[in-house]
Amino acid sequence: MIFLDKGTENKWKCRIFVSYIMSETQEIKDGLTASEETEAREDATYDHIVKYTGFLGGIQVLTILVNVVRNKLAAVLLGTAGVGLSALYQSVIGFLHNTSNLGISFSSIKEIAEFYGGNHPEKVLRQVEVVRTWSVWTGGAGMLLCLLLSPAISYWAFGDTSHILSLCLLSPVMGFMAVTVGEISILKAVRRLKRVAVISVLGAAATLLLTIPFYCFWGISGVVPALVVSTFGIMVVHLCLSLPVFPWCVDLLSREYFRKGWSMVRVGVPYIMAMVVNMSVGMGISLFITNWGSLSDVGLYGMGYNLVFAYAGVVFTAVEADYFPRLSSVHADAGRMNLAINRQIKVCVLLMSPFLVLFMISMPLVVRLLYTSSFLPMTGMAVCASMHMFFKSMTLPVAYTSLAKGDAVMYLCMEAAYDIFMAVCVMVGFVYAGILGTGIALALAGVFDWWMIYAVYGRRYGFKSDKAARSFIAAQFLCVAAALYLGMQPEIWLKVAAGGCVLGVSVWLSASAIRKEITLFSELKRKIGGRFGKRRRLSK
Repeated sequence: MIFLDKGTENKWKCRIFVSYIMSETQEIKDGLTASEETEAREDATYDHIVKYTGFLGGIQVLTILVNVVRNKLAAVLLGTAGVGLSALYQSVIGFLHNTSNLGISFSSIKEIAEFYGGNHPEKVLRQVEVVRTWSVWTGGAGMLLCLLLSPAISYWAFGDTSHILSLCLLSPVMGFMAVTVGEISILKAVRRLKRVAVISVLGAAATLLLTIPFYCFWGISGVVPALVVSTFGIMVVHLCLSLPVFPWCVDLLSREYFRKGWSMVRVGVPYIMAMVVNMSVGMGISLFITNWGSLSDVGLYGMGYNLVFAYAGVVFTAVEADYFPRLSSVHADAGRMNLAINRQIKVCVLLMSPFLVLFMISMPLVVRLLYTSSFLPMTGMAVCASMHMFFKSMTLPVAYTSLAKGDAVMYLCMEAAYDIFMAVCVMVGFVYAGILGTGIALALAGVFDWWMIYAVYGRRYGFKSDKAARSFIAAQFLCVAAALYLGMQPEIWLKVAAGGCVLGVSVWLSASAIRKEITLFSELKRKIGGRFGKRRRLSK
């Protein structure tokens, strides 16, 4: 660990690191050509957005598949009791980490991205050091919090004090996680997206390889060491890919770093509070459905919600990793901010709409493949809830505006208003229409969220939707609405025939937009054609 001292030595070290970072900024960012570097620094072209949305989405799918294998092996080796114990430990760790982290893992992206977008390498370096210093501080605080609260958590979660030692042994995980999220936020902020993608896959693979041996040899007793070792392995993966970009440098005794970090805390704490509100609302809905209905209803609602929001939400993976740092770097310029938002909206709708159409009309098959036929009663709920994701593709790029501008209190208020409205709708929908009513309620919540964000953020931040894209979005909305109607029909032949036509129209609309706005695929086609032509000439 390196500590920067004040005075001449500090300036000398900073010059070395600044020269290193300046040489890094001269390289091609994430494999882009020199001509594309300027575009990426400003607002990012449609090519860039589609490229990294598809790339990171594909990586997320691969990561999900690795996690599915890990969960399957864990279920076989540990049984339901072991899997439940592991899930409970992870929930406790996640709660303590989010509480002690103060939202720095998210707010630090904005701080670094602003300096990076303004081409200030020295400020980028200094902010990276601030983030790492605060990561170590919050990691230590998380470890101490875990040790102090282990008796209370053991009694609250398990009804006795038999798990105090296990929870104390898990305290190092808090430090590992704090360093890990700090490193990944740094890479996202400076748009090292290929490294972020590699970390995602390697992290999932490391978790699989490091946990399964403990499960094989020690069974349920290996849950705690598996969590500690796998979290340490993930931290090592992050450091191996981030240290070549920014060498490790912290100053744990710096008052300057402590003072600079408070700007991140002011943004991060409301963000964490919004997460707490969301989690509380989710727990409240589950308790309401349990009391009004049954545990089976809770299971159907939970599985349907996860099916729509987890799997369909893969398309939004790039929003935080790629889009939010770009938006943070241009938020001060209203014109560039609106351009970045509208481009991201169009790409999200372009990619999400055909997927939702296919998702809706094939929902019974999807449920059977991912779950069992006993979950088919949630089909209608999942189809209706999928409409929420269409509106989310239009609202999510706009919703990040408040965070990009550092107005985290507004973000908290908007999220709280949406969560409360959604909770009321879901409860009323369940009372009057059962599980299907919850899906309808989620769709209505999506409409409300879209209306609220466009109205409030348009007035507060000057956001204006692109008029040229409205016709495209309206056409895709009609396709998704038609898929919603067909997905609710019991006749398979109608879904196949009419649904195929609707899917074809949706794909055609997106393909037309791709040909008009995006040159990535045409260039790829030209390169492939050039290679085939070269082979033909050589064969002659």
